[in-house]
Amino acid sequence: MTDSIWWGTFPEAGNGTPAGLGEGLWRESAGAPVLALELPAPAFVVRHPSLPLLYVITESDDSAVHAIDVSDPEAPVLVATVPTGGRAGCHLLLAPDARALYACHYMSGDVAVVALGEDGLPAAATPDQVFGHEGSGPNADRQEAPHAHFAGFAPGQRHLLVCDLGTDELRRYAVGADGLLAGDGIAATLPAGAGPRHFAVRGDRLYVACELDNQLRVLRWDGASATAEVIQELQSTAAANRTGEAGLQDGHILIHGDVLLIAVRGADVISLFDLSPEGDARYRTCFDVGHWPRHFAIGDDRLLVACERGHEVRSYALADVLALPPEHEVGEVAQVTHASAPVPSPACACPA
Repeated sequence: MTDSIWWGTFPEAGNGTPAGLGEGLWRESAGAPVLALELPAPAFVVRHPSLPLLYVITESDDSAVHAIDVSDPEAPVLVATVPTGGRAGCHLLLAPDARALYACHYMSGDVAVVALGEDGLPAAATPDQVFGHEGSGPNADRQEAPHAHFAGFAPGQRHLLVCDLGTDELRRYAVGADGLLAGDGIAATLPAGAGPRHFAVRGDRLYVACELDNQLRVLRWDGASATAEVIQELQSTAAANRTGEAGLQDGHILIHGDVLLIAVRGADVISLFDLSPEGDARYRTCFDVGHWPRHFAIGDDRLLVACERGHEVRSYALADVLALPPEHEVGEVAQVTHASAPVPSPACACPA
C-alpha cells in the first residue's frame, strides 16, 4: 500500500447519474491509474493507520461502508460490507484510535457510526448508531432538508462536529471512550444560506468552507461550552467563475503548516490563505487545478487533486504550490506545473 494512491470515482457520466456503470476504486502507481475494484460510486476513501485496509463509502440510494484488504495492492479484496441505511453517503471519517467509522449522508442527512474490531473490520452487520436531524435553510434548491456533508473532530477531540449544508449548522456529538456518540445539540449556526461543507482545525480555530455562498469562515472554539462563534469571513477566491453553472461552490479544505488550501469549483482553483500565529486568515493567491476539483489530499510531498468533471487526476509538487507569490492583480489565476492522468469522474484522493 505504501507506493499507491487510491482514487474513488463516480459514474462516468457524473455524480447523480445511476451508479454501477463501471466506476470504482482506482489505484495509481508510478503515475498510471488503473481500475482496481468495481464499486458503486465510492465517494470517499480512508485508510487504516497501521493495517492494510481501506474503507469506502458509496454515494448511492442504498449507501454502504466497505472494508477492503489491500495486502496485495494489485489485487484488493472486498472483505466486509455494512449497509448504512442512508442515502448518498458522501464522507467517511476514521476515529483516531481506529475504533469507529463515522459516515455522513447527503440526501438523508443522517450520520451512521460503524464500530470496528481490533482486526479493523466492522464489529456488526449493521451500523451501531444512526443519528438523524431536522431543519432546512433559505436556499430552496439546496436546503430543503438536512444534508450531512462532513464529519470532523472539534479542538480537543471530545466532540464530533458535522457540517450540515442544509441547515447551516455544525451539529455536535459527544464522543465516548468506545467511539460511540451521544447527540449533544448544535455547536454553531452559520449565516442563513451559507451551506457549510467541510472544515479544518488549527489550534482553537475552525476554518469552514461554505459551499453555497462561497465564503471561508473562521470560528473560535470555546471548549467550556463546546460552541464556536464566527470571528472572520473572507471570500474563498477572487477568481472569476469559469465553469460553474450555478456559480462558485466551495469544496474541500486542508491546512498544511501555516497555509490553508481550499478548492473552489466553478472557478476551478485552489486558493491559498496564510494563517497568522493567532489564527487569522489572509488571502494570498489561487492556482488552476482543472475542471471541478472535487477533493484533494497531500501525500509524499505532492498535492493530489481529483478533477471530477475534467475526468483527470493531477499531481503537483507541494513545494511549488506553497511557494506561490501573492497575486499580482485581483482575480489572477496562477499556473503550476503538474502531472496528469485520465480517470473517469474522480471523487476522492487517498494517498497511502
